[in-house]
Amino acid sequence: MRTASATALAKRLEGVDWVGEFGRTRSRVALMREFMRRSAVWARETRSGEWPFFDVAGHIDPAARVDADVVEVLSGKIGLQQPVVLETVAWALRFAVLTDVHQDLVDLPAPFEPLVRMFERGGTFALDAAGYIEVDTAAIPKGSMQQSLERSPLDLDETSLNALDDRPGLYGPRTMAYVAQRQ
Repeated sequence: MRTASATALAKRLEGVDWVGEFGRTRSRVALMREFMRRSAVWARETRSGEWPFFDVAGHIDPAARVDADVVEVLSGKIGLQQPVVLETVAWALRFAVLTDVHQDLVDLPAPFEPLVRMFERGGTFALDAAGYIEVDTAAIPKGSMQQSLERSPLDLDETSLNALDDRPGLYGPRTMAYVAQRQ
């Protein structure tokens, strides 16, 4: 199925530089944590035993599907990433379809928006064998669903995200610029 929301999301995802860069690591880590928080909210709402990476739409309406060719095009652009990356993209598209066909959805924050924003700000993520979620050079412990539920929501506006990346400190952009000037 092609809906307006799924088409708009596919267009956003087609514009992602999947190779990534390391200048926005702080905001990307914060966005991954916000994704985990929202995923926990939806896992609790849908009574899903899965978290943080799961098909939210599939738990609500398994018939909500996006056309396979849309996912196939994105798969070609994403390349050889971990399977969970392509799965989350497909799940985000399915959720976009769900929002267009179910006007009666519970009023909860869009589960995949922080993850899409993270992709847009510099590429993908990976899961390591020790259970960490790797964003750029940062390894985020998965923690528990309850810990994610206890986090404060993140403001997703561009100004707030940029402020995270511009904050001075160890390995932040300002520090890296300083080190480069000293060499």
